[in-house]
Amino acid sequence: MTASLLNARMDQQIFKLGLAVETISAYLLCCALADERRPVTRASLLQVWNAAPGALDRALAELVERAILDHSGPADEYRILPTSAWRKA
Repeated sequence: MTASLLNARMDQQIFKLGLAVETISAYLLCCALADERRPVTRASLLQVWNAAPGALDRALAELVERAILDHSGPADEYRILPTSAWRKA
């Protein structure tokens, strides 16, 4: 696991971006998994996600599009990016 995953902390800025509730929920779950030193993958998120899998996929896609998450690394793992990388709109 990378150091950035181990040092993930939920950033309050997520609430100021006007994102959908499900997108914010997905971000919070990603942070919780990272804080627990668990891999942030679709499979691990689905274990704690309580809505339809398609809603998770849409939320993750928006988080990647806004550069809040990166999904270019190994396998299915997501990486939480620093606030400075986030696309505000």
